[in-house]
Amino acid sequence: MEVSKREYDYLTVIKKYNDNGNPAKIARIAKDMNIAPSSVFEEISHLTEKNLVKKEKDGIWITESGEKEYEEWTKTHRVVETLLVKIGFDEKSACDISKKFDYMIPEEVMEKLYVYLGRPKKCPHGGEIQ
Repeated sequence: MEVSKREYDYLTVIKKYNDNGNPAKIARIAKDMNIAPSSVFEEISHLTEKNLVKKEKDGIWITESGEKEYEEWTKTHRVVETLLVKIGFDEKSACDISKKFDYMIPEEVMEKLYVYLGRPKKCPHGGEIQ
């Protein structure tokens, strides 16, 4: 499934709430992302259609498909960060640069990079690479 940078940004915010056992709320997402609640409502509808999130009475929850997409993106981001540090970028620059294009890297390319780097267990920031 093709997931845009904006969609990953939403999944990241929603997952932050869900990981604490709480549903995400439109107002909280809007505040966290510094955008209008109406824009959030529209994007949540879009993410629901793609089966990345589900709306329930208590709020918004990431789906299994959404979790999978988020985990793939996180792994790609961390692998790219690792590569960039290995070729000479500092950790912050590697993170900032990675965010500009990590969501566009096909899974098969990321897997080859992961193997090439020796299957690192952690990214330069200490985040786990699974």
